[in-house]
Amino acid sequence: MNGPTHHQVRDNLLWLAADFRAIIESANAHELDFPSAGTRWTNRQLLFHLVLGQNVALSGIPLCGLFSRLPPSVARNWSRLLDACAGPYNWVNWVGSAAAGRVLKPQAMVRMMDRTTGTIVGWYDRTDGEALRRGMTIPASWDPYFTSWMDRRDIFEWAPKHYRHHRAQLTLTTLPS
Repeated sequence: MNGPTHHQVRDNLLWLAADFRAIIESANAHELDFPSAGTRWTNRQLLFHLVLGQNVALSGIPLCGLFSRLPPSVARNWSRLLDACAGPYNWVNWVGSAAAGRVLKPQAMVRMMDRTTGTIVGWYDRTDGEALRRGMTIPASWDPYFTSWMDRRDIFEWAPKHYRHHRAQLTLTTLPS
């Protein structure tokens, strides 16, 4: 079997939430509104985007389950439609994180991250290999770590990659090692 073991996937998801909490708890409040590196978001807005990424992973559970039960052409056509909407998606992704990052307090983001991660890990602990292999065609252009076809396990392996990518863009001087 290639890739992380079942326990490593689970541990990576739990690490993500624990690291997020450590970042929030150690952050200097005035630095939250500093620009991040390589994005148009502030640190606060990018932190919300990290929470949003975990919610994307959570949404992969039912989506992959649904589309895996339909004819493959349905998922391919859905993916093509989403791919065609990449421009509006990118705008909504940016604006949504920018707006939510301004409105939500950091502790609310921690609660969202903890709740979402708990739901994902709880499902992951109860599931079997067959359920994890349910997947669908994905618009790979939406994220550098997406591939054209992903199953649920791939989505759960994607979440820490997305997180680490954007974590590296935070410009907080108190960022835990």
